[in-house]
Amino acid sequence: MKKIAVLLIGFVISVGQLRADEGMWPLIMIQQLQDSMQARGLKLTADDIYNINKACAKDAVVRLMSKQNRMFCTGEIISSEGLFLTNHHCGYGAIQELSTNEDNILANGFWAKNKGEERKANFNIGLLARVEDVTSKMLDSISLTMDESARAKAVADKLTKLQASLKEGLGADKDNYVVEVVPFYAGNKFLAMYYMVYKDIRLVGTPPENIGKFGGETDNWMWPRHTADFSMFRIYANADNKPAEYNASNKPYAPLHFFPINIQGKNPEDFAMIMGYPGRTQRYTYSKGIQYFASKERPMRVKVRRDVLDVYEEFMHADPKIKLMYADKFAGLSNYWKKFMGEASALPQQQLFEKRKAEEDKLKSWITANNKGAVYNELFSLYDQAYAQQEKYGLYSVYFQDGVSNSQPMVFALGLSKLEALLKDKSKSEEAKKAADEMMKELDEQYKEYFDPIEVKVLATVLMHLTEDLDHANLPKELVDLSAKYNKDYSKMASELYAKSFLTSKEKMKAFLASPSAKKMNKDMIYVIANAYMNKMNVDMRPISMEINSKLSRANRLFQAAMLEMDSKKLYSPDANGTMRLTYGRVLPYNAKDAVSYKEFTTSKGILEKYTPGDIEFDAPKKLVEMLKAKDFGQYADKDGELHACFLTDNDITGGNSGSPVINGRGELIGTAFDGNWEAIASDFGFDANLQRTISLDIRYTLFIMDKFGGAGYLLNEMKIVK
Repeated sequence: MKKIAVLLIGFVISVGQLRADEGMWPLIMIQQLQDSMQARGLKLTADDIYNINKACAKDAVVRLMSKQNRMFCTGEIISSEGLFLTNHHCGYGAIQELSTNEDNILANGFWAKNKGEERKANFNIGLLARVEDVTSKMLDSISLTMDESARAKAVADKLTKLQASLKEGLGADKDNYVVEVVPFYAGNKFLAMYYMVYKDIRLVGTPPENIGKFGGETDNWMWPRHTADFSMFRIYANADNKPAEYNASNKPYAPLHFFPINIQGKNPEDFAMIMGYPGRTQRYTYSKGIQYFASKERPMRVKVRRDVLDVYEEFMHADPKIKLMYADKFAGLSNYWKKFMGEASALPQQQLFEKRKAEEDKLKSWITANNKGAVYNELFSLYDQAYAQQEKYGLYSVYFQDGVSNSQPMVFALGLSKLEALLKDKSKSEEAKKAADEMMKELDEQYKEYFDPIEVKVLATVLMHLTEDLDHANLPKELVDLSAKYNKDYSKMASELYAKSFLTSKEKMKAFLASPSAKKMNKDMIYVIANAYMNKMNVDMRPISMEINSKLSRANRLFQAAMLEMDSKKLYSPDANGTMRLTYGRVLPYNAKDAVSYKEFTTSKGILEKYTPGDIEFDAPKKLVEMLKAKDFGQYADKDGELHACFLTDNDITGGNSGSPVINGRGELIGTAFDGNWEAIASDFGFDANLQRTISLDIRYTLFIMDKFGGAGYLLNEMKIVK
């Protein structure tokens, strides 16, 4: 164990073998990247980017988090008064929640004329205070090859205690922080992340949806792009500039740092740096794992999601009220539907299986030549066994995530399982009553975005996929029997179950909770099927899933430890895991395929070329069209006289980086990252330097929409504009 620890501590020795544009780097590695970055055009020092003792760039990067503090996007502070930018699709849920049929700001856009008009948004943001290497604390007395179940328990116990201890160490300020201890390199290294969490966030402005989502799903993941994918919010704090719950007396947050905005433009080969919170990558996936994802897991996710999306679209296209109601659900589901579809196609085409197999063969040879078999040989058999089991059992969790979890009545059913347990225990009748009363308070919110014709069709879709696609031996007997009873007429089956269920309307649920009974629950077949499916996964199949996870966890850790030991002078970027990372590269065009080459930027000409009046994806406000035709660009025109809309860099990003700042060599904001390109859509599994591009919104188009189109030029007074 000590030898491995030494290798990991020294894994930042050399960057000479590394492509400068590959990797999502933890901030504690920035010192070792400084020379390479400066050779590319960075004018800042590593301390200007990350330093816990002085204001620096990391202090202007915000982590968007749910009210439960789950990360979902990135943003950047652009003024001394806590104003920050993120993507339109990141602010989409908050904007939708603030929209009504009478005041549909999602469709029409919104700009607060003053701070008093800013609207409360339902999410938090985290500001990274510092990163601490806690590997020695986590792995003390834990060896690399100890029994896996014992190791997993020991690591979990230490992680829980260490997080609590680190938070307690913050003293009186502890309630303002979230402390996360996060594994890197498959659990060979651990870092503690300290986030100060601000809870009073307010919407300042958003363009209309047909600007912020121009191009819709057709353009999603594609280049060239012309969408103004941005929204603006403000952080509020108490009188001491500390986090506080929403209060009218709170003041705009005074940041330690905010990004100056450069509107001078950019050129090919210019340095570009992105800081943000990439979610998850799987760059070290075993070769048989690549096969599983390409041939089975991703295609099945695509199929289930597409069928649910078809139901949504049928009703959303017919009624603006339903479109608003389901807009956020549709956006979230469709974004990853297209990503998974691209991955299913791209993984075989990019020969990732062959590349990974070659790397594994090289590692096998090194293990043999260096007599490391006692430590590392088992990793290959563990992988083989785990993926053989995944082939047989892996889809049950997929169909829960992409099937059951997309049926609202089934989700409601799962939320009642604890109440059923209380009702069955006569000694806990008071607890059951309190639980029912608490649930009663949530009904308005629960059924706020709920439309019967959609939900009954989605239920039929989910029941069909569960029954037709999965082995009946591992399905609830009740579901199998009903399928036979209805002769696989899932529409009729869903309609009749839906009509009889107390889960399918606020009124029926209210009546049930007023006098709940376990007997009534177990007569409701939606409740029975949903909970029986969950029980199959969590009880009957739990030993299998635990065995698979244990094998994969051990194999991943051994593989990455062996990799680091085999090539100890190479700097490996750990997989993304929701923590702040930095990636650097250049403004670059690319060759997509034979005879297809793309420029590195788009202009407003493309908006006019794509504009289709009344189209659900390519419509645009008449005011914008007229301004673009008149070339009324003001100070936001490029030196070529055009209004640039979006641009490309070769930065290495993934989901979670949405909304991340794109920064030039002087630390000035030049754009906001919002997407990757189709040709490199499988980048979570492997980086291709020739193809991978980050698609970003040009900051000049952002300011043009805010100022000249939206009439919110007064916000420029808060910003530092570099002309």
